[in-house]
Amino acid sequence: MAALQELSRNLHAAGYDVSPEGGVTYLYASGGALVSKQWNGTSFGDEELINSSARPNSQSIFLVTPEERVVVGISSSNTLSINKFNEDDEEWAEDGSLSTPAVHPDSKLAGYVDTDGSKHVLYQDPSGNLVHLQGSEKSDIIPVKATSGTPLAVVAQETPLIFYVSSQDSFIHQVTRKDGAWADAVVTPFEVKRKLSRLELAPDAETKTLVVYCLADDGTLFQISTEQGGEGEETVLGKVSADGVFKSATSAECCPRVVPCYRPRPSYSSSFSFSFAFSGSFSSSSSYRYC
Repeated sequence: MAALQELSRNLHAAGYDVSPEGGVTYLYASGGALVSKQWNGTSFGDEELINSSARPNSQSIFLVTPEERVVVGISSSNTLSINKFNEDDEEWAEDGSLSTPAVHPDSKLAGYVDTDGSKHVLYQDPSGNLVHLQGSEKSDIIPVKATSGTPLAVVAQETPLIFYVSSQDSFIHQVTRKDGAWADAVVTPFEVKRKLSRLELAPDAETKTLVVYCLADDGTLFQISTEQGGEGEETVLGKVSADGVFKSATSAECCPRVVPCYRPRPSYSSSFSFSFAFSGSFSSSSSYRYC
């Protein structure tokens, strides 16, 4: 049950980061501001202000390198907000290393830092297009049809994989850039009927399947298990309350095994390789950490 509570806390937050030492910092967008809270294993520590303008209940992401910590969020005016921690002043300040375009009113975020240290952000623009932003100037529209407000997730390997819900079939898809062109594929032929707020990926090395954990807007926490050559299977795990507390749908004795979610910081010497589309393959040899 503790693993499911941790998963619920991760999905309920606007974003989070796991340090190499195992400490967890959570982000929350509430009261018009974006704040961070340290989790000590049993309770939260003091709040730290990141940005005084945040869209209520919006998502945010950490982009962390050995040299800097950057938080990307969504402002109250529906633009990207970029803040970097100033080590000298010991506070967060606006950062110009990424541009701040307008985003869709329901846009979620995902991002990663590549092996060269470049920052990448994924979001939906006001027209609902899925956009890949790199650095302060370069951006391109990914030629896919995503549902408005789709949750986004990314596996930041050498060839990053981006996950989203397609408006064409309501399946979870993965898209990646190969030889200069975007390639899209179905992860699992399972129709997602609930409106989702978050998703997390959990490659299961034991079963060679991909488990997708989803948090719906109504607080339902469920998982979609995939299997090569077969349809996905949904299992409702329980409900997550407005303050992030998990309540199981089953007894503790029947609690399903929770696969650790993929949430690494960039590993600049990683050998991780992962691909899992309906017609794809699975491999995992990794120095990446799992949360």
